[in-house]
Amino acid sequence: MPTQEQIGSLIEAAISGDVLLNEGGGLIALMSKSIVGIKKDIPAAFEMYTLLSHFLSRLPLVATQLDDDRPDVSLTPSILHDDANGRIVALLPIASGEFAEIAYWLADGLPSDRVKQMSGVLAICFSVERHADADRLLPEWFAAFYVEGNARHCIPILALRSITSDQSFSGDWVDIALQRMAVFCLPRADAMQGIRR
Repeated sequence: MPTQEQIGSLIEAAISGDVLLNEGGGLIALMSKSIVGIKKDIPAAFEMYTLLSHFLSRLPLVATQLDDDRPDVSLTPSILHDDANGRIVALLPIASGEFAEIAYWLADGLPSDRVKQMSGVLAICFSVERHADADRLLPEWFAAFYVEGNARHCIPILALRSITSDQSFSGDWVDIALQRMAVFCLPRADAMQGIRR
C-alpha cells in the first residue's frame, strides 16, 4: 500500500515545472504547452491535484480493489487506493454552502446554484500510469457529486472539458462518465436509470 508521502510525491511531480521558463515536465506543464482547449482545463486539473493533496493528511487512506467487477464503494469520506489497478478515488466531504469555496472549478460544472449550496460527497478520480519509466498521476476528466452523501443522488461533473473535442470521444458525456465510474466502483445505478428514461 502506498504511503501518503508516495501519493504526495506523485502530486508534486504532476504539478512540477516552471510554466514561465518552460522548464519541468509535470502534467500541468505539459498542458500549458498544448492547444487552447487543453490549456483552459489547467485550473480544474490543478484544483483536483490540490484537493487530493489537502485531504491526503486529513482523511483515512484505504487500500481497496477498484474495478468494475467489485461492489460500489461506501461514500464515507476517505482516499481510496488500488495499487494493482493504479486507481485513486478521493471522497471529499462538502458542507452546505461550501462547494464553490472548496472546489470552485468543479462547482462550475454543476447544473444549478441550488445544488451548489447542498452538502454531499465529492468524488475525484485519478489513474496512475507508467510513462517514461516513471509513475504519473492523471486526473480523470469527470468528477461526481453525491448530494447529502447519498448514492442515489449522483450528479456527474465534466471537469476537463477539452475531452469532448477529442475525436475518439463520441456521444453523451454524462452517459460515458457514468460508464467510466464503474472502474472506480462509484455508485451510479440510479443516475443511469434516470438518463435512460
